Amino acid sequence: MVELRRRATARTLVVTALLAVVATAIANPVAEAVVGDGHGHEDYPSAKHDRRADRSCHHGAARCGVVGRRLDPQDRSSRKIGIGYELYPRKDHTRPGRGTIVAVEGGPGYATTASRNYYLDLFGPLLNRHRLLLVDNRGTGRSDPVRCPMLQSYQGNRNRAIARCGRHLGTSSDVYGSAFAADDLAAVLDRLGIQKVDLYGDSYGTFFGQTFALRHRDRLRTLTLDAAYFVGGRDPWYSDTNRALRHAFDVACVRSPSCAQRPGRAMQRIARLTRLLRTHPLVGSAPDADGQTRRIRVTVSTLIDIVTAAATTPTIYRELDAAARAVLQPRPYTKPLLRLARESVYVGGAGPAEAYSEGLYVSVACNDYPQPFDVTASRSTRLRQYRRSIDRLSHNRPGIFAPFTVREWVSSPYGYFDDCLRWPAPSRWVHPVRAQTSFPDVPTLVLVGDLDSLTSPEGARATAAAFPDATFVETANTVHVSALVDFDACASVIVRRFVRTGDPGDRSCARRYHENRVVDRFARTAEETGWAGPRRRTTRIAAATVADVFARWLSMYGTDGVGLAGGHFTVRGGWFRQPHPVVRWRLDHVRWVRNVAVSGVVRWYRHSGLVTAHVTASGTGAPPGRLRLRWNDLDRRAYAIARGVVGGHRIDVRFPAP
Repeated sequence: MVELRRRATARTLVVTALLAVVATAIANPVAEAVVGDGHGHEDYPSAKHDRRADRSCHHGAARCGVVGRRLDPQDRSSRKIGIGYELYPRKDHTRPGRGTIVAVEGGPGYATTASRNYYLDLFGPLLNRHRLLLVDNRGTGRSDPVRCPMLQSYQGNRNRAIARCGRHLGTSSDVYGSAFAADDLAAVLDRLGIQKVDLYGDSYGTFFGQTFALRHRDRLRTLTLDAAYFVGGRDPWYSDTNRALRHAFDVACVRSPSCAQRPGRAMQRIARLTRLLRTHPLVGSAPDADGQTRRIRVTVSTLIDIVTAAATTPTIYRELDAAARAVLQPRPYTKPLLRLARESVYVGGAGPAEAYSEGLYVSVACNDYPQPFDVTASRSTRLRQYRRSIDRLSHNRPGIFAPFTVREWVSSPYGYFDDCLRWPAPSRWVHPVRAQTSFPDVPTLVLVGDLDSLTSPEGARATAAAFPDATFVETANTVHVSALVDFDACASVIVRRFVRTGDPGDRSCARRYHENRVVDRFARTAEETGWAGPRRRTTRIAAATVADVFARWLSMYGTDGVGLAGGHFTVRGGWFRQPHPVVRWRLDHVRWVRNVAVSGVVRWYRHSGLVTAHVTASGTGAPPGRLRLRWNDLDRRAYAIARGVVGGHRIDVRFPAP
C-alpha cells in the first residue's frame, strides 16, 4: 500500500527530483583483487560472473551486473529478463569485512539504483567495512522496466490505461509481484556468492523486505523496515491511514505553541472547511513551489489530495490550519489554501519508466494488495462486488473516513481503490505470504514517523508485532520514511548502529525531533497580522517571509520561486554535495504580506540546523529595516533572535521561530 495510490506516488516524484541533486563522494574501488570480507564471501567472485555481470559503473564507484531470470520461473518457455544490480565495495581492505547491506526502494515502481544517493548517504559511514548492494526489482530501472506509455503519461482515463497495460502484459501480468522479486534478489545473492545480508527497505521496500524474510529467512542477518506497511494486512480500504491522518493534524497543532493556544482542534477546522467546499468550491490563481501560476479549483476532492500529501510534505502540517482559518474568517483570504492546492495536486506524467514504472506499480498492487472485490472474478462481477462493498461501508461505517464521506474518499485522486477492476485476473496467484507461514526470528528494526499517514504507525506496530525479535521505533514529528535525508541525525544513526551490531541501542533521540512550527496566521497586509508594535511587526514579518521561502523549497523541482504576495527568490546548494553543505536563498522583494517586501540572503547550515538571514524590509505596512535574523531549525521550541535597525532605532528582540 505504501505508495498505493497514483497521486501519492506522483507526489513522491518531488522528493526524487530534489534528491537528484544529491552527490555523495565515493572513492574509486581498489583493484579487482579477490578479497574475503570476513564472512566467507568474496568482493568479486569472478568465477561466478560472466562479462556482462561484472563491469565498472556509476563513475567507477561500483560494479554493475545483470543476472538472467525467467519472467515466469515455472514456465521454461517464458522469456528471460535481466535483473540489474550495483555493488559498492568496501573501502578498507586492511581489516576483515562486515558483510553486505542490501537497500530496496519503494513505490512499487521506483528503481533502487536511481535512488543510490539516498543509500550512499545513509550507509556511507559503514562502507569502509561493509559492501552496499542495490538491486532493481523486476519491472523497474535496469531490470526490464514495465512500459505502459498511456498509463505512464497520467493523461486520459486511468482505468482504460490500466486495462490497456494489462492487455499489453498479457499472461505476464501476474508475475511481477513481490514474491517473484524476492526470489530474484536471492538469485543475485547466489550469483555474487553472498550468503547473508543486512536488508534495509523503505516504504514499499518494507513490504518487499517482509516478503523476502518470509521466503528466504536464512539469507538475513538483520532486517530494517523504514515506514513499514504490514505484508499481512487485510483491510482493502486502508482505514488506518485515515485514522493516522486525523491524529497527525491534531498532534502537529498541539505541539506547536501558537496553534495549541487556539480553541478547538485542527481537524475540527478542517471539517468546517470540508463542509464549506461541498457547497462553495474555491476558484482562483496561485503559484506552485516553483512559481508557476495556474488557475485552480479547490473542491473536497482537492482537500483530500492536500491532507493526504502531508504524509510526505511537512509544509502542509505547517500551513493548512492557518490556511483553513483564513478561508473560514468573515472576509475570506483564499490564496494560502490555493497555493497549497497547487503544490499538492501533481500536474504532469510519471517521467521515464526507467526511474519509475506506473505499470509495475499497478502489477504489484493488483497481485499483492488486498482488494474490495475478488480479483479472480470476471470484470463485471468485480464491478458489482466493488459497488456493493462501498454501499455496505457507507451504511455500516459512514464515518470511517471522517471528515469526508465514504464516497468522497474512495472517489478522490487519493483513493484509487478501483485500479484493479480491469486488470487481468491472475492465472496463478502467488501471494507474498504463504499459508500458515510464521515470521522469522531475525533481528528486525521497524521505524515509522508519528505524522506518517501513508504507512501509519498503527500498521508499523502490526508489522513489528509479527516478528519475534523486533524493535519498534516511532520518531516524533516526522513524516514518511525516517532514516533517509535525516537532518536531525537520529533515525539514521539508529539504523547504522543496528546494521553494525544487530542492536539499535539507545533510541531516546526519536522523541526529540523538533515540532512542525505551525503558521500562526495568514494575513493580506501587515496590519492584519495582529502583531503589536510597528518595529516588532517589521521583524516578525521579515522572519515569517524567510520561513515561508524555506517551506517552499521542500517542494521545489527547480531553483526559482515566488513569494505568496509577490517578489521572487532563487536557491542554490545544500544537500550532500559538500562536507558541510549550506543552502542559500537570495530574496528579491519577496512579499509574504502585500505591503512589506523583504530582500537579502538566507543561509541554512544543514548539519547544524542553523538559519541565518541578512535582509532588508521595506513597504508601507511597517517601518523599513535592516535585520540580522538567526535561529536553529532543528531545535524544539526554537526561538529566533533579530538584531538591526528598524525605523531608525536599534533593536535586539527574541521571539518564537517561525
